[in-house]
Amino acid sequence: MLGRTLILGSVFATLMCATVACRNGDGHRSPPDARRPVIRTEAELASERQQRIESGEVVPAEAAPVEEPRPRVTARPPRPVMLKPGPGTIEPDILIVNDSVVTTAEVLYSLRDAIADLRDSQTAQGFEQQLMRLVATHTQQTIGTILVHTEAMGGLAERARDMLADSIEREMEARINQEFGGSTARFGTHLARFGLTLEQYKQMIERGMVVQQYTRQTLMPRVQIRRAELLDEYQRNISRYSSPELRELLLIEAPFEKFLPENTTWDSASPSARAQAKLKAQRHIRAAEAALSERSFADVAREFSRGLHASDGGGWGQIGRPLQAPYDTASQLIFEYEQGQRSEPFETERGWFIVECGQVELARQLSFVDVQDELRRELSERRFNELASEYVLRLAADATISAREAFITHAVRQAVEPDWPDNAAALPASDATP
Repeated sequence: MLGRTLILGSVFATLMCATVACRNGDGHRSPPDARRPVIRTEAELASERQQRIESGEVVPAEAAPVEEPRPRVTARPPRPVMLKPGPGTIEPDILIVNDSVVTTAEVLYSLRDAIADLRDSQTAQGFEQQLMRLVATHTQQTIGTILVHTEAMGGLAERARDMLADSIEREMEARINQEFGGSTARFGTHLARFGLTLEQYKQMIERGMVVQQYTRQTLMPRVQIRRAELLDEYQRNISRYSSPELRELLLIEAPFEKFLPENTTWDSASPSARAQAKLKAQRHIRAAEAALSERSFADVAREFSRGLHASDGGGWGQIGRPLQAPYDTASQLIFEYEQGQRSEPFETERGWFIVECGQVELARQLSFVDVQDELRRELSERRFNELASEYVLRLAADATISAREAFITHAVRQAVEPDWPDNAAALPASDATP
């Protein structure tokens, strides 16, 4: 804005100089006549004009019709449409970066979970827009990763290359065992569905490992975390380092319904059957109480409890607040008891209970000193990831890659199809690697 103002000021000054020159010439001309002009009235001007019209000197022009002002209409921006390529158009499904090849299948495979989430959460228009940004960013990252990988591999010793190959095989084996039951064939089928081969997947793992290690060695020394940053992070996340008091809930249950005749529910039972069930439940809980005088709570619960966690010795684990009905009354008691304190048998609308307060874990608040080392590791890792991402993207931005935009468009066009990823491979998976 300042530049524009200066330019306008310069132009204005030039015009002023030109005006002065016209008035003064070379400085020897006399100024024009400074007499005031004769000002005529509207009537005189109209009369003169009429005389010129009658003499034919002036031809009267018809007045332009006055149109009513039209309301201003703000047009909505058109919805972006992924136009299909015209006949004979060849869209690039690969990018050449140095001596490496990147395929649209590789980019989309890395984004498969994010694409599925977008498809479920966005409108068709929003999905397309978000997908375009997602693919463009990841393509940039992939280009940068290849550039860093090339630089890193150039200085890698033979022994380090062997270690890298072993790491890649272990990573492959771990994933195949964890997600595909150890079946390499199933894993290969999974990759083929996305238009990838095992060799391409290995290349993707290698790039990731090499770049992670190389950038860590290069950039981590630049990461410096000040104590003030640690303290600020601690204060922002104070609740993370706090925990409420927890109490272990132990229950022996004798629900009325458990003492009804077989195949009878409480709602369908007769008044007489209900009365008999309540009496049996009372006798049962009294027997459990007597057993507790000689045996542990867990042992007695396994024999006498008819509740959900009988096989676990009546243990419900630690809770920080009372449970909801029908266990609200029973669970409330342990917050009034000392550790190891047990109730007498008591009756609710549902049945009879004996409750004991098990282990009590007091509320705690970790101090800044307790967690500052953990905070430093977390912040350092976060800062490193930011630097690594910026570094990779900067390399990609500086690189000259032909057909990058067309590649991104082609990838998006594939992924927006409803049948993706089943439409991913135009060629058999074995032919996908150039």
